[in-house]
Amino acid sequence: MQKILNFHRRLANFLGLLILALMFVIVIDVVGRFFFNKPLQGGVEISQLLLAWILFLPLAYALFRGAHVQVTILLMYLSRRHKLIAETIITILSLGLFGLAIYAGWNYFWESISVGETMAAPIWLPLWLAKLAALLGFLLIFIQLCINLVTNFVQPGEKSH
Repeated sequence: MQKILNFHRRLANFLGLLILALMFVIVIDVVGRFFFNKPLQGGVEISQLLLAWILFLPLAYALFRGAHVQVTILLMYLSRRHKLIAETIITILSLGLFGLAIYAGWNYFWESISVGETMAAPIWLPLWLAKLAALLGFLLIFIQLCINLVTNFVQPGEKSH
């Protein structure tokens, strides 16, 4: 469990750096545009790439912390045993969904690398970077779902955080 916490801390630090980089890119673009009539070339596209990473990487952490939106009104009336069964079914269905997302994401990512897909920007920016962010985000949440599933059987009724 400590290794998972350490990983999530390092991921949070990395995301903080990405957010700082995004702010830096936006400030340079705005200052360049309004004060020098020369925006940062590819500033919008760089921001889009950074946002993909900022969006997809924290998915597993949110699951780890129990911060995803849940329909708890249905679960709160169930007994502990039935709640465990419902959570297990939901986790297994989620594993299937994210397993499909990983499969499709890998194919999408690999095709992008294979053809050398780039963003329509004034500078060269590989589009596979954004697709890699989605793929890694899906993979991390899949792994966290597996951990949650095992934790439900080892320590029924307790979350992994």
